[in-house]
Amino acid sequence: MNCDSDHFILKIIIKQKLIRAQIKVVKQAKWNQSNLQVPAKLKQYRKCLYNKLIGKEVHQDIEEEWTNVKKTIIESANEVIQTQNTFNRNEWWDESCKPIMTQKNEARRKYLQAKTRASCEIYETKRTEANRVCKEKKKLDK
Repeated sequence: MNCDSDHFILKIIIKQKLIRAQIKVVKQAKWNQSNLQVPAKLKQYRKCLYNKLIGKEVHQDIEEEWTNVKKTIIESANEVIQTQNTFNRNEWWDESCKPIMTQKNEARRKYLQAKTRASCEIYETKRTEANRVCKEKKKLDK
């Protein structure tokens, strides 16, 4: 069907970026699971948990009851199971790496502000130097 009109069909694609909400994540310490493999520790944990749950009063509100049980479990685990020791992933990182990395970052910042051939070359040399030092530190750490 032809209807003479001066209107044209348009198609528009709109992309909108949504702002992420900044959520602070609290890292909870990991429990030492090897303590749960020991039968004596497991029995001690169960006994501690049982004794603490028996002493608690029962609430009518389910939310209060849940927070009560959760707090009891965490307290018992802290007492008996304990937490794992955290280890540093980057043991090779020390004070000699820090100034080289700050120099590299500063050279990068200057390169991004003024994209010239000279600033690019300075940044690349600083970057290769920093990579070389870090690679050597990692080799020595192994």
